[in-house]
Amino acid sequence: MGKKAAAAPEPAGDAEKEAAPEEPAEQLQGDFVFQDGSTYSGQYLKKGDAVHLHGEGLLLTGPESYEGTFENGLYKVGKYTSCSGAVYSGNFKGNKFHGVGNYCWPDGREYRGTWNNGDMHGLGTYLNFSVGADKRFVGFSNRGQFASGAREQEEAKKSFLAEYGGQCISSASAALRDIAARATGDGAPAEFLVPQGQEPEQMAERTACEDIFSGPLPEVSATAQAPMQAFAARLDAEVPLEVSVYNGLGGSTRIDGQRLRRPQLQVVGQAVEFFASEAEAGALQLVVLVNVSSEYDVESAKW
Repeated sequence: MGKKAAAAPEPAGDAEKEAAPEEPAEQLQGDFVFQDGSTYSGQYLKKGDAVHLHGEGLLLTGPESYEGTFENGLYKVGKYTSCSGAVYSGNFKGNKFHGVGNYCWPDGREYRGTWNNGDMHGLGTYLNFSVGADKRFVGFSNRGQFASGAREQEEAKKSFLAEYGGQCISSASAALRDIAARATGDGAPAEFLVPQGQEPEQMAERTACEDIFSGPLPEVSATAQAPMQAFAARLDAEVPLEVSVYNGLGGSTRIDGQRLRRPQLQVVGQAVEFFASEAEAGALQLVVLVNVSSEYDVESAKW
């Protein structure tokens, strides 16, 4: 159910009337039967005449069902069962499979991995797709297309990493520039640092960060204006910063992968490394930014 269209505005008088205060939204619990026969039982948000499924609930639409979290009328995180009997459990965006999720076909095949706009996209595990003893395959899909051949897999991996890596580097580089531009003599802006205070909100945010990566954390003074601006300036220098996205697939890296507690290449918990080669003695040489947002979209990254 969507929000009703706004009424046509009244002609303006000689003096504008003061706008009425906006009515607060209420989180309520209830049961609904819709015109198409669908039923819903769970939490919803009511604001004026507008009602949105919001919170935990169960939606039944004929042979299909969704049970989990709704956000402003849309699936967020939960379990969707289709009319064919296939089951998807995971994250959604715009009511499409998006982020990390498991899809089980009625014949026993299963995919566990990343999704983008309804398609298998990225790294995942495929179960029961082949006949024989080895029924587990780990590999890359690209926009819903998957092939297990070595050459096809190498092409899919290369294509995905180029697209995904480019998005992460662009986002993290913008964050690094922002940190440098807004840093003071005391350090970087608070939203880019793990809070150390004892207020409930600070402790909750720190716990969320610790679920994504472990310490030790740098001294705040290391993120002061002068060293950060000198470091970020090398993004555009003749000898620029070396920027890389940690993929967790092995190979040489300056990042201690044991400190990263989330699988890489899934947006949430992604680490991006900035390294200054030929740095002067005492200058900042390495910065690692980690995305601590819970959203599976680079556009919503919180570095």
